[in-house]
Amino acid sequence: MAVGARRLDAVSAEIARRQHGAVSRAQLLAAGVSRHGIQRRIDSGLLIRVHPGVYLVGHRGGSPLASEAAAILACGAGAFLSHRTAASLWELPVPRGGPIEVAIVGRRQRPPSGVHTYYLTAMPASERRRLRRLPLTSPSLTILDLAGTVRPEALAAALNEARVLRIVNDRALTTTLSAHPNRRGAQALRRLLEGEQGPRITRSEAELLALRLMRAHGLEPDGSDVSIGPWRVDFLFRQELLIVEVDGYRYHSTPRRFIQDRRRLADLAARGLQVFPLSWSDITSDGERAMRRLKTTLGRRGTQLGGIAGPGDFSRRCRQ
Repeated sequence: MAVGARRLDAVSAEIARRQHGAVSRAQLLAAGVSRHGIQRRIDSGLLIRVHPGVYLVGHRGGSPLASEAAAILACGAGAFLSHRTAASLWELPVPRGGPIEVAIVGRRQRPPSGVHTYYLTAMPASERRRLRRLPLTSPSLTILDLAGTVRPEALAAALNEARVLRIVNDRALTTTLSAHPNRRGAQALRRLLEGEQGPRITRSEAELLALRLMRAHGLEPDGSDVSIGPWRVDFLFRQELLIVEVDGYRYHSTPRRFIQDRRRLADLAARGLQVFPLSWSDITSDGERAMRRLKTTLGRRGTQLGGIAGPGDFSRRCRQ
């Protein structure tokens, strides 16, 4: 191979290295690779076409983000990874699989194969980010976009994780909602944020309402405000080793409290206990469905345990 060709291959490889193994035809031409040289490298397998004018250098499956990088190159300037794809990069819990999702600012185009595109007339600089050398939407805009595509419980889980990771706060969410008041998902996100506020009642009052709801459906916990190891839990069904807790963001409103709560849940799980959360919505407006789920969970726990964990076993767990 000629020295010039080897140099061009090295330049192409360096461009691709910075882009998770992907390179565009325009970049190759700008680096000095001729059209004939590009075709020769395609024919020899050095370039693998993934989209029109976009290639992987060397082989498929190199970088785990090669497909995302190739999608951005195929969509061109003003393209940002968005929705579930952006959420995955932000390490939020979202369903995996499906097409790569890309937001394009200021123009429309036919999406490349395997890519789902969304369009924005404008995107403030505050909502543009780079992570792992890839452009993507800010955490707050990602959460807003998720609100229009995932179920409410999945949205709540993603928002909680974003708060734990300290990549989003309510001020940023409010700013993004103001910038995109009619964007799909805006209503769902507003509803979630408003629901978190709850009424101005104490936790003990919320627990009393939860107890009344359970009793109205024929469920009587074995204890309330029970001490288990270093923790206190709202309600306990002793035989099923099931804890029922009144849950809500307003009771865990800082990242530090979120982290502590997760450690607490892990410790309770290590003791063989399962936690069943009751949200404010469950208590006040969706009690029938919540109690059906609780009864089903109690029944399954009873079947699984089969009486193996007796009172003595449970007492030992509580003292540890």
